[in-house]
Amino acid sequence: MKILVTGATGRIGANLVTQLLAAGHSIRSFVYPGDASRARKLDAYAGVETVFGDLRNYDDVREAVSGVDVIYHLAAAFGGPFDNRDYLHINAMGTLNILECIREHCPNLHRFVYASTEGVYWDARVNGRYFENPISEDMAGNYPDMPYLLTKWLGEELALAYHFQYSLPVTALRFSTVIEPSEFLNDAGLPRLFLYSSACQQYREQTSDDPEEQAMIDALLAGWDGEEKLLLSLNPNGVPYRQHFSDVRDIVQGLLLSIESDEAPGKAFNLAGAAMFDWGALVPRLAQRYGLPVAEARLPFNNYFELDLSKIQTLLGFQPQHDFDSILSTAEAIRRGETTDVIPTGTRYGDA
Repeated sequence: MKILVTGATGRIGANLVTQLLAAGHSIRSFVYPGDASRARKLDAYAGVETVFGDLRNYDDVREAVSGVDVIYHLAAAFGGPFDNRDYLHINAMGTLNILECIREHCPNLHRFVYASTEGVYWDARVNGRYFENPISEDMAGNYPDMPYLLTKWLGEELALAYHFQYSLPVTALRFSTVIEPSEFLNDAGLPRLFLYSSACQQYREQTSDDPEEQAMIDALLAGWDGEEKLLLSLNPNGVPYRQHFSDVRDIVQGLLLSIESDEAPGKAFNLAGAAMFDWGALVPRLAQRYGLPVAEARLPFNNYFELDLSKIQTLLGFQPQHDFDSILSTAEAIRRGETTDVIPTGTRYGDA
């Protein structure tokens, strides 16, 4: 099949493209011109056609979708040189442009796969996310944060509305936070998610009107003595952080399955990996591995959740493969300069 991948040079897109090529498909890569540093990332691969365009430009989108059988819509404003209006225009209106082009110019499209986010479950009125039980697809909230989460949720709503109103073959996949292993370790070869310095950097410029939250921030910053250590991050209630992550390779597996099953259209699925990060269990292991001391601190941001994968496992046959150990070993292999089965992300929005 001829497959359009928007955002094909990103952390997910590039790794998806290689697997689609291996399956015998031909690829059209839709690249945002402002992402010059990664624009030619796929040039070495036969079977990839690169086209440049902006999701906000209907004519660019129409040319990109012309003649394709499947569309993976991965591109989105995330970080980079964008304000809130740009996020809305790119993530929501850009998705609408694709949907309108499909409706008008691709009547025989096999599948439109929309990359959504776990953020549809978060509530801007709550500081963080704390769920005692696994999160199922029927638990979407009402007020995701602007700009990214809300505008991605709007794109999902548009896509599924077009399925029910215009019979477009739409599938939405709600990704948990994606890790591409080359990004897991910092320049010193240490796991940045678990470092005291990373937490200090995050909270150094933050303040809170809540005295208890501010006291947590103050205590965290006061505990930094300039020597790197691992942080056992605790929720405000004292329970260690626990978060469901996804290795990019598991995300790619779910994306591939979404165009193979007749059960996929008209549905939203959680898509997460085998990587359940439990700070209480992992920090002592990492301390032994890297010979670093451990500190613990309560943080004002709640972080405790797991996505329920029973729907995607039952209907699409998804089985994640890459747990924490797989991510870490691949990250260390990349750092040693070894060849792995992952294409590194590279610098976003950098110079060519």
